[in-house]
Amino acid sequence: MSHDDHHPHGRRVFCKADDSASAISRRISMAALPDSKQGFPVRVWAKHAGATNVGVKATAIATARLATENEPPKHVVAIPGFRGNRTEIELYVEDVANFADKTIETPAEESPFTIGGKTDPKASAGAIANAARERKTPVVQAIGAEAVFGAVRAIAIARQYLQDKDDGIDLYFKTEFVKVRFEGRSEDTTAIKMTCYLYEGKLETGEWMG
Repeated sequence: MSHDDHHPHGRRVFCKADDSASAISRRISMAALPDSKQGFPVRVWAKHAGATNVGVKATAIATARLATENEPPKHVVAIPGFRGNRTEIELYVEDVANFADKTIETPAEESPFTIGGKTDPKASAGAIANAARERKTPVVQAIGAEAVFGAVRAIAIARQYLQDKDDGIDLYFKTEFVKVRFEGRSEDTTAIKMTCYLYEGKLETGEWMG
């Protein structure tokens, strides 16, 4: 399905803290169906930490499913932003092919940032924006709802910092689950990993009109 074939507004998915991430992921993945009346982009909307955590997990599940089970494989990414204030999140989920022509190549070496539940998103945003300015690959990892919420907010704020300074670059990210092991522990813990990619110019997500 080409970008021109998409429903003009895509679909929107509202997340609540008690929703099933698996169920929400299926609603995202359905946008890839050939007969879908509402294709990509998918706007995943959430408010506060619990709902945002569900939305990010759902996006990670859908990302993996579409890359491995869809025929042909579809690779999707997310553009994070705010709706109204910095507690209301939008993940604009879209086919990465639509960004390929202006994606800036960066070294394979990653610039990792671990964000905790009490990390200041604005401080993290500054570090992410600076890594982007240096043409590095910012990678954010988070464990737990508050940390995931902070990570998404940090990337969204970093996008604002880059735009405010007229750096001429923007960010989108791929989200996935990864296993991490903390020192002194014998078992792995599942974390959310958000790998940011640099885009030349400004990513336009538009406004939902109905």
